[in-house]
Amino acid sequence: MRILRPEYYANNNLHKALKINGTSKNEIHDMRVYIRKYFDVLYSIYPIYYNPDCLLLTKDILHTLGKIRDADICSINLKNRDLIALRVIKKAKKLSNCVIRKVYGSRLLVYDRIVKIYLSIPKMEDFHELRKNVRMARDLIESLGYDSKEIKALAKKMGDLRDQILRSECNGLTSPEVNISIYSEEARKAILKVIIAQDEFHHFKNTNQKSL
Repeated sequence: MRILRPEYYANNNLHKALKINGTSKNEIHDMRVYIRKYFDVLYSIYPIYYNPDCLLLTKDILHTLGKIRDADICSINLKNRDLIALRVIKKAKKLSNCVIRKVYGSRLLVYDRIVKIYLSIPKMEDFHELRKNVRMARDLIESLGYDSKEIKALAKKMGDLRDQILRSECNGLTSPEVNISIYSEEARKAILKVIIAQDEFHHFKNTNQKSL
């Protein structure tokens, strides 16, 4: 297992996003993925790392990128799409001032967030809420250098299904039925496997073993 600082993982993805200047579907998608990975770490270490301006700016950028991405998935001719894309790319450049400094205890903060996601899954009744939490868990597990193969595969499967649902809705078709309990069980198993496998926070794990 590689020992990574989550903030380095976040900054690396942020730097990748800032290098993107094009407005193609793939470039918008990639920028959104990179900034999301950055945001998930930033969110998880907040408020220990207190930078609400960067947090809000990142959320705003992700929201706009999401609107463009949804239009691209549905093949909708979004009015002024490229202009909107260029504006959000320009706004994203402001994130160059949001590089995360070294945060002591960042790995524990991120691990704690992973555990909280795991514990909250049984309460989730909405597929999209579950999907977003699975995606965040994937990013956070990656940021710690833990084995993310299973959670990554699940996140992709749920993301593909989300796109399928969106296309159906855009075309006025009936969305495919989703048995959320199946995905909840897969998510819990994948995350629990990571929690059990690590020995870095064994005292923390023992404290929470009844809940797990």
